[in-house]
Amino acid sequence: MPLRLKQLELHGYKTFATKTDFQFSEGISAIVGPNGSGKSNIVDSIRWVLGEQSYGLLRGKKTEDMIFAGSELRPRAGMAQATLVFDNADGWLPIEFSEVSVARRAYRDGQNEYLLNGQRVRLRDISELLAKCGLAERTYTIIGQGLIDTALSLKSDERRALFEEAAGIGVYRNKREDALRKLDATQRNLERVLDILAEIRPRLRSLERQAQRARDYDQVKDDLHGILKQWYGFHWHQAVAELDDRQARAEVAAAELVERQARQENYDQEVAGLRAQIAHTRQALNAERQTASQLHAEDERLARELAVADERLRSLAEQGQALSAELPALEAQEQEQAERWQAAQAEAARLQAEAGDAQQQTQAAQ
Repeated sequence: MPLRLKQLELHGYKTFATKTDFQFSEGISAIVGPNGSGKSNIVDSIRWVLGEQSYGLLRGKKTEDMIFAGSELRPRAGMAQATLVFDNADGWLPIEFSEVSVARRAYRDGQNEYLLNGQRVRLRDISELLAKCGLAERTYTIIGQGLIDTALSLKSDERRALFEEAAGIGVYRNKREDALRKLDATQRNLERVLDILAEIRPRLRSLERQAQRARDYDQVKDDLHGILKQWYGFHWHQAVAELDDRQARAEVAAAELVERQARQENYDQEVAGLRAQIAHTRQALNAERQTASQLHAEDERLARELAVADERLRSLAEQGQALSAELPALEAQEQEQAERWQAAQAEAARLQAEAGDAQQQTQAAQ
């Protein structure tokens, strides 16, 4: 018998924290180890990849139990993956690949993914593919601990089901059940259709009249549709003619607009020149106004100075009149002072003569 199973790859599944590859060569392969080394986990992983949904057979309670739970040296894993690689060189699997890989992933949120040659597929696709060659999840290809004792203690009907699964006819039984379910559904639909026909039959004449009315309605609708096409066509042609006329008018208006824009540009240039002249004239007028303002200020200053000079002149005239009125008295005082001055000079001359005599007498007495 040629070799079918080539490789088993485990990553994060139960006790296999790191990526572990099992290569299967020709002959019989055996995995030997002490208790607790993980031998049963390898068998569980193969059963798990093949689509086993009973966590009791996988020695767990939920999806999270399939993922490495962590240890003192390693943190727990967030995903578990197991991959089986089969040699399909002779086409024993009904798929056009010389090598087929079947993988299953599980996440801690309970989500499971199934991969066939790296592409995500449904569990049903995996089950149907494997069931055609005797590898379905319940074909007893994998016999675990206690399964033989359980099989021997089964009843006749249960043992018959076991042999049927082991013989690989489960896929055909599933197809037969699906076909029976579809036939039942079709039978129910047929009964429903017959009920509807029985319900409609008494109203057949009324429905025929309604159908005739519907046909008449469709005919009138088609006639109306044709008339509307003609009406819309007439208005469309009329609108096209009006559009052409409007476009011609628009072209004339556009040409006129261009001409008026050219005129407007000339007017704008003239207005700009006039505005420049006005600005120049305003500047000159402002200069003249400033000069007039300065002259007006100078005139006011001179007027104020003239008023001050007039006031001073009047004051000097009044002072002159007052001095003229005081002049005779001052002249009399001057005459009186002159007379006093002459008398003082005569008295001084007398006193000087007396002093000279006194001095001579003093000298003579010595």
